[in-house]
Amino acid sequence: MKKLWSDHKLLVLGFLAALILTSMLFVRFIADVVYWPQHQDQTISGWMTVGYVAHSYDVDKDKLVEALGIETNLRRHLTLTAIADSQDRPLPELRNALLKVIIDQRAARD
Repeated sequence: MKKLWSDHKLLVLGFLAALILTSMLFVRFIADVVYWPQHQDQTISGWMTVGYVAHSYDVDKDKLVEALGIETNLRRHLTLTAIADSQDRPLPELRNALLKVIIDQRAARD
């Protein structure tokens, strides 16, 4: 191993970087395979983000963002409670707006 390191440092570092990246992607893949099947069509709650809702209901998140009238660059970081507070809307009204878009998208798909 010492000879390999002394003769090919860049190659060894590249291999280690590829190994770490592959491991991270594998762990993420396994987490998605285990987590998301159990969390499909979850009841919409204030702690969720628009992206989480879109993933849980398998719909286009851009259409959800458009329906809520929020800036595109903020959608990843804001919870539904934060969005409702910033728009002075009650959370149930926001939830209903999301559900309407979800129903419309699913009807268009079928």
